[in-house]
Amino acid sequence: MARFADYAVVYDITDDRERSRVDKVLKGFGFRVQKSVFECRMDMKTKKELIKSLKKLDIKTGFIKIYRLEY
Repeated sequence: MARFADYAVVYDITDDRERSRVDKVLKGFGFRVQKSVFECRMDMKTKKELIKSLKKLDIKTGFIKIYRLEY
């Protein structure tokens, strides 16, 4: 059985085109909670898929961080 956890995905990207591509990917994995923050509920397999998708974007003008949320 898959174990799910909640994650906050935070980014700060200056290029509009790169930022738009990141938004498009993240919308497929979670929902926006602030302008540059998404919340995602994922198992380990889905998290790896997200990381792979974000690495493919080859972001040059900022950063993306993934934080596990604890309640």
